Amino acid sequence: MSVNALGYCEDAFDPSDPGRLCRGRERWIESYPNETPEAIHRVVISGAAFSDDSAGDARRGLCYSGSSAAELLQEFYGSRRLTAWAEEASPSQIPEAATAVETYTVTQPGGPLRRWAARWTLDCTSAEDIQTALEAGADVFIVRKDDEEDPRPLGPGVDPAFAPIPPLADATPRPDSSLGEGLRQRLYLLSGLRQDTSRRFQAAILPELLEHVESVILIHSDKHGRCLGLYSRSPLSVSEQLSALSAERETLVVPFAIPPMLARWDRALWELRQTWDSGVRGPFPVPEAPEGVQSWGRRQSNRSDNH
Repeated sequence: MSVNALGYCEDAFDPSDPGRLCRGRERWIESYPNETPEAIHRVVISGAAFSDDSAGDARRGLCYSGSSAAELLQEFYGSRRLTAWAEEASPSQIPEAATAVETYTVTQPGGPLRRWAARWTLDCTSAEDIQTALEAGADVFIVRKDDEEDPRPLGPGVDPAFAPIPPLADATPRPDSSLGEGLRQRLYLLSGLRQDTSRRFQAAILPELLEHVESVILIHSDKHGRCLGLYSRSPLSVSEQLSALSAERETLVVPFAIPPMLARWDRALWELRQTWDSGVRGPFPVPEAPEGVQSWGRRQSNRSDNH
C-alpha cells in the first residue's frame, strides 16, 4: 500500500542569503550583495508517496501527493488575479491565449550553440489555465494586487544591478499584455538571467517585485518532480486549506521545520507521529517499517537505549 502525502514548511526567507534548494537539482542564481537585507515570508509545498515510515522508497515531488500544483494554487488564491510568466520556454508549446510573446535565441555552457526560446505571459482564471501554463513551460506565477500600478520602468539613475533590459533585435513584445513594462522588467530580473537549467531564479529581486504584486510563486525542483514556493510580504498560512484538501483526497499532511526538498521524510513522519491524537484522528495512517529496516524513530530509540 502506498501512502500519499503533502509536506509543507512556513518560514522567513532572506533573499540576500537564500540558502540551498534541492541538492543536485536546483540552485539560486548567484546575485549581487544586498547591504540592507529584508526578510520576506515563504511557504514551500511538496509531496511524496511511500510504503512505510522509513520513507526508503519515497518518490518525492508534488505530483506524488495526489494533488497537482494547479489545484493547490486554485485552492489558495481562488478568484485572485493570477498571471503566469514563462522564460526560455519552447516556442512550439506557446498557449493560444498567451500574450506578450517574444521569441529569441539563447546559448548556455554545455548546450547547443544556439537554440530558440520563447517568453510569454498568460492570465489564469481557472485551474485548467494554470495547468496549461505549467505544461507549456511557465515556472513563475504572480498574484496581482487589486489596486495594481505598474512600477516605474528601470532606467538611468537606478541601482546598476537593476540595469534595463536591452531591446531584442529579433522580437517585439505584443502590446496586449496585461503586465506593464516596469513589472515585466522585474520579472525578467527574477528569471531571465539563467545560467543553466538548474539555476533559474534570482532571489535578490523578490523584495522589489513584492512591492508591486501580492505574491510570487516559483516552481522549484524536488528529487523526482516539482514543488511550490510561495513568496509574500505578509504571512501566508496554508495549513487549513491543506487539511481540507487532505480530507477530500485521503492525503496525509505533514509539517516540516525546513523546506521539504531539503528535509528527511522519515524524520518528519516520526515527529508527526509523536503529536498524533489517535483518539480523535484514528490510527496513524503510515505503517511502521518492517523489522530490520531503519527509520528515524528506530534510530532515536537505539540512541536512547545506548545511553
